[in-house]
Amino acid sequence: MRIHISCTQRHCGLSILTLVLVLSLALPVLADPPADYYDSADTSTPEALRSSVHLIIDGHTKIPYTDSSTDTWDVLEQADVDPANSDRILDIYQNRSFSKHGGGNNDYNREHTWPKSYGFPDDGYSNKPYTDCHHLFLCDIGYNSDRGSRIFDDCLSGCTSRATDFNNGQSGTNYYKDATPIGIWETWDGRKGDVARAMFYMDVRYEGQGTEPDLILTDDPYLILSCQTGDNEDVAYMGLLEVLLQWHFDDPVDDVERHHTDLVAQYQGNRNPFVDHPDWAGFIFAGIPLVSGVDSGVPTAPNVIASIYPNPFNPSTSIHMELGQDGPVRVEIYSLEGKRVRTLMNEVRPAGAMTLSWNGRNDKGGLAASGTYFCRLQSNGQSDTAKMVLLK
Repeated sequence: MRIHISCTQRHCGLSILTLVLVLSLALPVLADPPADYYDSADTSTPEALRSSVHLIIDGHTKIPYTDSSTDTWDVLEQADVDPANSDRILDIYQNRSFSKHGGGNNDYNREHTWPKSYGFPDDGYSNKPYTDCHHLFLCDIGYNSDRGSRIFDDCLSGCTSRATDFNNGQSGTNYYKDATPIGIWETWDGRKGDVARAMFYMDVRYEGQGTEPDLILTDDPYLILSCQTGDNEDVAYMGLLEVLLQWHFDDPVDDVERHHTDLVAQYQGNRNPFVDHPDWAGFIFAGIPLVSGVDSGVPTAPNVIASIYPNPFNPSTSIHMELGQDGPVRVEIYSLEGKRVRTLMNEVRPAGAMTLSWNGRNDKGGLAASGTYFCRLQSNGQSDTAKMVLLK
């Protein structure tokens, strides 16, 4: 079951005013993308958007991994600054605040969220993903070791837990285990969206041009394992895509992630488009339609899918929604391939709670196949998406 997490819940009792004041002490004013940065983005189809966004973010400046001049340590210690203290960093998996030490310290190191062993283990002048700071984050050394090269997935049983500290108004737990054919790592709830959007960036940024690898997100762990050869590969895989999409929906972009993107852009010259335009991820990777007028910021009166229960389900499930304002409401079911399966509602509704049911049938009355689906709520230029699983 997917539960919408309100601002109050996410900040675990810290008042909104207090959190804003804390953030303002350390994080500089967040920068919007240059006015014309995304002007050439073509949103006519998922394929067109992917291709046009790739051209926008391609060809960035390579930052040296370790160097006497500006290197990835210098960039990341600014990008991952602790919002409460600009002399410290906040790591991604333990959520621990460390004093800034620079390179080669005993507390934290650099986490490749797309493991470098999957396609680009050897650094070099032409090996840009190795040092691409849009997917590098500072991380507690022990937690980074536990993550290793495990793929991103939900860890449901037999898991080892690694709790976070309470910082930036948040805390949680990471989970991991060895699995066949490849180990899995579940990032704690407060940073799931960060790693997901880093993976989306890597997939779209690297298309196999010139000497760069073609990096592809997949749900097939055997494909991911096949690229762990010890050499730089022409094509490499990472995932799991389905899980990363759900993490993206569950953990929206926040100011910490925006700061990371802004700071990296200052050095590399390119941005993570999925931080600037979160709705593009569902469109490119799952064919979920864009909603005209969607603002990438947090709406003041959101329309959300509060829960889906039961989930997984057979033969039917209930979809509970909260509408922040009166207006036209469209609720649709999409397959994992991005095909619309069923329109559950398309009418004007008042603000408040609303529940719909889906019996697993498509618009023609036929039974949908077993598998993963996405429920898409659209209203007043806002949207929300939740994963659901039909079992037979």
